[in-house]
Order: sequence, then structure tokens, then C-alpha cells
Amino acid sequence: MMTVKNEEDWIEKSVRSVQQVVNEIVVVDNGSDDKTPSILTRLEHELGGKLRLYTFDREDFCAAVNYNLDLTRFRWILRWHGDFIAHTTGPRAISNLTKNAISLDARRYYCIWIGPVSVDGDIFHQIPQADVELEPFLFTFSRKIAYKQIGRFEVLQVPWYYKRLEWRQLYFFHMRNVKSAKRLLYRRFWTEWMSLPDKTQFPTLHEYVAHRIKDVYKTTDLTEAMRARIRELARELAPYDKARFGPYPDLLDDEVRSPKYRLMYKEGRVETRNDIEKAEQLPGRATEDA
Repeated sequence: MMTVKNEEDWIEKSVRSVQQVVNEIVVVDNGSDDKTPSILTRLEHELGGKLRLYTFDREDFCAAVNYNLDLTRFRWILRWHGDFIAHTTGPRAISNLTKNAISLDARRYYCIWIGPVSVDGDIFHQIPQADVELEPFLFTFSRKIAYKQIGRFEVLQVPWYYKRLEWRQLYFFHMRNVKSAKRLLYRRFWTEWMSLPDKTQFPTLHEYVAHRIKDVYKTTDLTEAMRARIRELARELAPYDKARFGPYPDLLDDEVRSPKYRLMYKEGRVETRNDIEKAEQLPGRATEDA
């Protein structure tokens, strides 16, 4: 199950990375205004019914996830994000994850906590962390399981009779902050906006972002706020630790050779990123579309 919004950068690779190891891919688009819907529509035709595409336009991501959950038809559910890309070969292949899951006792309910390798800023950097963060991404279905909005996030509510397992093998990558600068800026404030009890003053995320960048980044210029967000993110970054996390998935080979996003340094510090500067050079490009 995939609940997505504005994931044009990685959605096709994300789908391709799991298409051979699942029975179906149920995708709910929660109001994308980029190329995500057209990419998914094409994949729906190409995959011959394996991918089923739905829309949920209401600006309620938790409700969209529960709608997605209700659309699934199989016992085992892998919650997959539109910026997850799995290994498809070798000992870390996602097929090993699914094989291990279906080999478990069929008489029991399971919730399995797994985690990705996350990359940030560009494909060659990440935010260092002591351990990979595990989440309940793989579980068996029952009518008692559902997501609940708690604070800024949707949280899976698991009945007491589910057996919890933690599997620490690294089967997939999370392209967490390897997205357009505008996407990263908007994501910075998205959960804040989603958790507002009353959205009367800021009915759209765009209006909320325009308000918040004045407070956080001391600017009303969206492009300058994007640069500030990249610099803010870069303060936490370190080079990708290949010795610890292993090779990139095969589907990222082209990205490693010719990355779409690349941090740009000045005097040893990250100053901006190539997509911001490229957008700035386009003639007649409006700031809010950068």
C-alpha cells in the first residue's frame, strides 16, 4: 500500500523496486499537483492490473492512509512510501523480506518493525544516526488495525494480540531529503500545518508556508527560503557511510552516475543546491514556481 503526494522524483523507481515481490500495489494519491498522477497512470497500464490507482482529495493524510488500508486485499501488507527504493538483488533484496514474512506461522497476527537507509540533501549525504529508525511497515491485516492521527503524525494502532518483531536487515533506501528544494521547504512545515486544529487562517499549505518563512527564515522570498532550508539541513549532514550501510540499490545506479540533486559548496560549507540555481537562471520563471 502506497499513500503518496507529490513524489514525482522517486515514485517510478519506488514502484519498480517492489513490483516483482508483491501480489498487488494499491496506490492512493492524496492530491498531488506535480507529475505523480501521470506517472502512476502510466504504470497502472504498464503493470497490467498489478497496480491499482485511487485518489483521495481531502487534505487529511491519515484518512487517506486508512482509505488505502481498506482497499488492500491480501493478508500481508507492506506499507511503502513513494520515496522508498528497495534492493532488488543480493542478500539485501526485498524478496528476502517478503519470503521471511510469509514463512511465519499463519495462525498468528504480526507487526514487523523495519527501517531504511536514509539519504539527505543529495544521494551522497545523510543525517548521522546511532541506529536505523524502525517503523511498523510490514503487518498482517485485520479489521482491528488502523492509523490514528497523533500530534503531527499518523500512527499505526496495533491490537494487543499482534506479535511484534524487529528485523534490522536493511532492505531499502529512503530518499528522505533528496527532492526538489521547494518540496523540502514545504515538507519542513507540512506536519505543522496538518496538526493545526483550525485552518481558517491558513486554508492551504502554500499560505502557511508563506507565513512561516517570514518567522523562521526572515524572508518573504520563496527561493531564498529554499536556500536557507538547504543550508539548515546541511548543518546536520555527513557523507554517506557505505562501509556501514552497503551499496546503493541497483535502481539508483543512474542517479549515482548523474545525480539530479547535488549540494553546492562555498569555502567548505554548503551554500545552495544545483536545482535552486538552475531554476534561478530560467528566464521569466516566477519565484513561487522555482
